[in-house]
Amino acid sequence: MSNFIKSLSLYSLIFLIFLFSGGIFMNVKAQNLSSLIVKVKEKKLPNGFTVLFYPYERGDVVTVKLCVKVGSAYERDSEAGITHLIEHMIFKGTETKKPEDIVGVIESLGGYMNAFTSYDYTCYYVAGPSSITERALDILSDVVFHPSFDPLELEREKEVVIEEMKMRLDNPFTVLFENVMKVSYQKYPYKRPIIGYEKTVKSFSRADLLNFVKNFYVPENMVLIVVGNIDKNLLFSQIEKYFSFLPERKLKKVIFPSEPYTKSPQLVWIERPVKEGYFVFTLPGASFREDDAPYLDLLAEILGGGESSRLYFRLKRELNLVKTISASAFTPYGPGIFEIYGTADMQNFKRIVKEVIAELEKIKTLGVSEDELKKAKTKILSDFVFSSETSEGLSGTLGSFQLVRGTYKDIIWYQKKIETATIENLIKVSQKYFDFQKLVAGFLSEKKLFDEKDLKALLKDLKTKSSPEIFILDNNLKVILYPQNDVPSIGMTIAFPGGLRFEIKETNGLFQALTLLWTRGTKNYSAEELTKRLESIGTTIKGFTGRNTFGLNAISLSSKLDETLEYFKEILLNPAFDERECEKAKPELISLLLRQQDQPLSLAVNEFLKLLFPDHPYGLNSAGSIEFYQSFTCEDLKAAYKNFVRPDKGVLVITGNFDPFLVKEKIKNLLNNWKIETKEEISEESEPIYPKNLTNRIEKETYQTQILLGFQTPGLTSKEKVALEVLNSALSGQNGRLFRILRDERSLAYVVTSFLVFYPKKSAFILYIGCSPEKEKEAISGFWEILEEIKKHGLLPEEIERAKNRLIGSQKLTLQSNLSIAEDLAVNEVLGLGWNYSYFYETLVKAVTQEDIKYLIENFLKRENAVLLVLGKNENRNHK
Repeated sequence: MSNFIKSLSLYSLIFLIFLFSGGIFMNVKAQNLSSLIVKVKEKKLPNGFTVLFYPYERGDVVTVKLCVKVGSAYERDSEAGITHLIEHMIFKGTETKKPEDIVGVIESLGGYMNAFTSYDYTCYYVAGPSSITERALDILSDVVFHPSFDPLELEREKEVVIEEMKMRLDNPFTVLFENVMKVSYQKYPYKRPIIGYEKTVKSFSRADLLNFVKNFYVPENMVLIVVGNIDKNLLFSQIEKYFSFLPERKLKKVIFPSEPYTKSPQLVWIERPVKEGYFVFTLPGASFREDDAPYLDLLAEILGGGESSRLYFRLKRELNLVKTISASAFTPYGPGIFEIYGTADMQNFKRIVKEVIAELEKIKTLGVSEDELKKAKTKILSDFVFSSETSEGLSGTLGSFQLVRGTYKDIIWYQKKIETATIENLIKVSQKYFDFQKLVAGFLSEKKLFDEKDLKALLKDLKTKSSPEIFILDNNLKVILYPQNDVPSIGMTIAFPGGLRFEIKETNGLFQALTLLWTRGTKNYSAEELTKRLESIGTTIKGFTGRNTFGLNAISLSSKLDETLEYFKEILLNPAFDERECEKAKPELISLLLRQQDQPLSLAVNEFLKLLFPDHPYGLNSAGSIEFYQSFTCEDLKAAYKNFVRPDKGVLVITGNFDPFLVKEKIKNLLNNWKIETKEEISEESEPIYPKNLTNRIEKETYQTQILLGFQTPGLTSKEKVALEVLNSALSGQNGRLFRILRDERSLAYVVTSFLVFYPKKSAFILYIGCSPEKEKEAISGFWEILEEIKKHGLLPEEIERAKNRLIGSQKLTLQSNLSIAEDLAVNEVLGLGWNYSYFYETLVKAVTQEDIKYLIENFLKRENAVLLVLGKNENRNHK
């Protein structure tokens, strides 16, 4: 959340206990925000005094808030604390009112009066029933513009403020934060505490206070916010009555210094006899006037916004290093800071630094997951909704935007920045601000355990990975450059939506043919010439296709990257699709089908998917069809190429040993002029229906009977995806339940397993066994025994742990080569999982629970929804 209302309230202890408290939440759905903004009435009086009025209809209440754009940051060093002292003294009487005629009158009418001082502004406010409005305007106008600053009251209030300082000294977090702020800011006045120092506060005279008020308590430097259930015309007439004839003053201009932040890591350590250990880390941040501020709010929410946040999950739940941990973005009028803070046993401090930096480095390198980003957006949205329920909360939001950004209408700006934020936005912002050479690490504990030299050595030892460079060309092609500089090789993938799910029965095999012929000659090179040129530089470029995507893959030596990129462009943009090559390719494609038909398992899987997804692309044969291969022409391929090979639908990923700056310029030169040849939108597949026919038997002379029992389950972008994979992992493999029970214990088969076939809208969860025909019934019964047992009792904890480890290990083994990494990033981005999905996969897997597994079986693996296919000899017929 945005913490740019860091303030001191006269009566509210929450601001005294936590220096870095407060904050507003700036989001709600677009239509609600627009309607909120439209309702605000803004008026500027002739003297420059600004008024904002929001007609609040939730209840017969009002909040009247008068804010002055002056906070502790506007003070000179010798004036430290004067703004806060003035806030106290405002309540001590005016030229016409005694102290009891101020707060006492408001309370007698059923309201309350309060104030706070922040670094950037000071606010005085009254809240209560709507009937209190005029009296509130009268009192606020009088106390702010005509304070008496009685010398005797001033001396008494100085002592009160000094007692407040002493109270703050008894709070460890407050002490630590104030000391960290002194180091986090080198020049900017945020380095001073809002409350000031005992020496400066004691030195102030009545004349000092009057002079400060004269310089800054100027109508043009103020905003009056009224949120209440009152008549607009009556309200503005009352405002004109109490705020039109104000003292004429000239606003003092303050020039703020630029903030360089620290140039090297700094350590702050406070030694105190405390029971708990406290830590605070700060890094540079943004002003709320900058476009980066909303992104830092999202990062703070993702890193430390609650018990599901990154830092809490890693440092508390997994490693048990901390007792509490949070993150927030301090985004004020001036330069901000990013804060991470919490409590822990002091012996864990050094490791906490290491783990926190590691998590920040992950975001700089790999970004965040789509789920994390979506959840953070929702949290900020919902917080705004909750804060807008009250007149006081809404007045704070309107006032803060008006004071810090210059207009309350920028609530819409903030909302749009949050809603449109991308993973790439957060990566860029994290790379900009998470500079560990500018880290300030603060600790408060019984004793100091390490020094600044140790801190710098710890940071130096932390290994950092190269960060991806992500950019979008003018034609909307997304490009991801991911340097991996350990091996002098390159992997390259460009992927598009396509594959089997975009075929129909009549075109089944289209993408197999397209990707096979894509690299067999271009407009400038024959197939033979192109092959020789690629082989001469050790480069391979091939098409690929699957159930959901298709594209081009390339591998090359780093030293041959420039030449490889030229050939990659040639194949990508200028394929020949020559009719002679098409005729040569047809026997290859048909052979693929014939080989498939000679494999009973492959044949059975295809027939099963046809049964599970009737009259739908998901039920088509991934190897294509003989009918299409015998009849297609290269004109068919050219039409498909035109429709599907489009820059606005593509993602290009390059991984390996290269200079991202040079490659970025090269890609721009090569592909920026690639035009979209069609404006037709690609129609996605329809939602699959559930089959009416749930069983099928195919007779085939085989030695083993192929049995497949399966279900339609949620698709690859669903929240159930990873839980399905954990369940599948627990059932399959040599240590899975199917293998242990049906093979090891009952000797029913040599191969028994389970597997998943994923599509975006649905997936197939399939149990498979190949057994002798006479064991068919026992095998099917065995499947159901295992499923019912898991449904009733769940998986054993060790089974779940083993299944998770198997998934995680398998994924790590898969993503070793540069090409496998490139293809993974590109395909995941095209599918909507996010290019960095695999980097968060381990966390997703570890989060799956026993309840998630049981939920899947209870809701998706029901006996009445099971689809059964048996392929093999019919033993019953043979015995007749």
